[in-house]
Amino acid sequence: MKYLFLIFFIFVISCSIETFEREEIVIVKSNQIKKNNEAEIINEKEKTNNKKIISTVEKDNNTSKKSVSTVEKDNNISKKIIEVPKPMEKMEQDKLTEKEAYDVSFNEIIKIGILLPFSGKNKKLGRSISNALEMALFETKSENIELIFKDSGDDLDSATKASKELEKEGAAIIIGPVFSFQASEIRKIIREDIPIFSFTNDESVKSKGLWSLGFSPKQQIETIFQEMINHSVSTISIIVPENIYGDIILQASRKESILKNIKINQIYRYNKKARDFSDFSKYLNKDNSLVNEGLLIIASGKQLKEISSRAQYRGFNPKETKYFGISGWNDAEILGEPSLLGGHFVAPQQLSYETFVSRYFKLYDMVPNEISGLGYDILALLSIGLKNSHNTQELLKFLTNPVGFNGIFGLFKVSSQGDFYRKFIPYEVMERNFVKKYR
Repeated sequence: MKYLFLIFFIFVISCSIETFEREEIVIVKSNQIKKNNEAEIINEKEKTNNKKIISTVEKDNNTSKKSVSTVEKDNNISKKIIEVPKPMEKMEQDKLTEKEAYDVSFNEIIKIGILLPFSGKNKKLGRSISNALEMALFETKSENIELIFKDSGDDLDSATKASKELEKEGAAIIIGPVFSFQASEIRKIIREDIPIFSFTNDESVKSKGLWSLGFSPKQQIETIFQEMINHSVSTISIIVPENIYGDIILQASRKESILKNIKINQIYRYNKKARDFSDFSKYLNKDNSLVNEGLLIIASGKQLKEISSRAQYRGFNPKETKYFGISGWNDAEILGEPSLLGGHFVAPQQLSYETFVSRYFKLYDMVPNEISGLGYDILALLSIGLKNSHNTQELLKFLTNPVGFNGIFGLFKVSSQGDFYRKFIPYEVMERNFVKKYR
């Protein structure tokens, strides 16, 4: 009887252990999968974000490397739980064209290709813009964007090769290049569903899917001619560089002169690359039989100072003839030039830009090129739009909001046909600064 009781006790214990073990296995199957799936999602996001930060900032610090390797190690278990598409689903996906697949939705991490000149004579400009792009990415806290930087160089071959590389690497959007001849060619050779935001101010290259971010010379001419009307100017002469930019300025000026009934008396053209303006000074002879109430000078920096002083010497008295300009005048280097004192020019709003320059300087210990602000604006805008856009169509709908946006350079609007409208503000040149004129 004693041994019978012992045998019965051992049997009960063994059944209890088996029941406990079975319950433990059931718990693992039912609950742990959910926990592992959640951990997998978090780990995958951390892994992607860490990679994004390293590729964007290009700082290979030890901490970032350790976090990436740790996540990858922890994900070895999670990878076993990733659901594989069924064969039928795979066949349905294969039926989609490349363009249709792209339009369906953005990836969880959206790749933005950056085409900038990191080599050649414009490499400083490229570095300045790239710094501003990184700055925009972190200030907008965009964890769903990965920046892929490529060197566009100064020539066409470098830019087209880099753009094809970006396309192969899955870039959904391209910011850059700087030059119009590169932008127009790139638009021809990459997929139409990849939007391109170029830094050029040559609006002749704009098209559906290709935007020119630069300060439009046509829009500036429209605004400065309106400023002439505000100052009761009805006759002017124009000094412009002898290049494509000068041609665009003249074309826009002739149009505005007709619309606003401002007569153009004389047109003087100068060599943009010239260092000695003595010959130009001889050519710059004011016709005393003509009344010039205004003089429009398209120049900047030292060239602007020399041209304006020579114009004054050749008979364009600033006390009798009002001097006008566009955004090239917006340079502290021209302050102190007597001939420009009291002159008027138009430029984008500067208050937010000055704040941007201050933040930029603290981060990079240098003053950014003005074009860098355009880079900051477009990436900041894309970052906001991509947070709520699932495909290109939704993003473009956001970008082309007719109300517009306020950026570093004030109000701007984006059209679906490649236009970037900006509001330009009139300024007056004083002895030590530029004064904003409210109209």
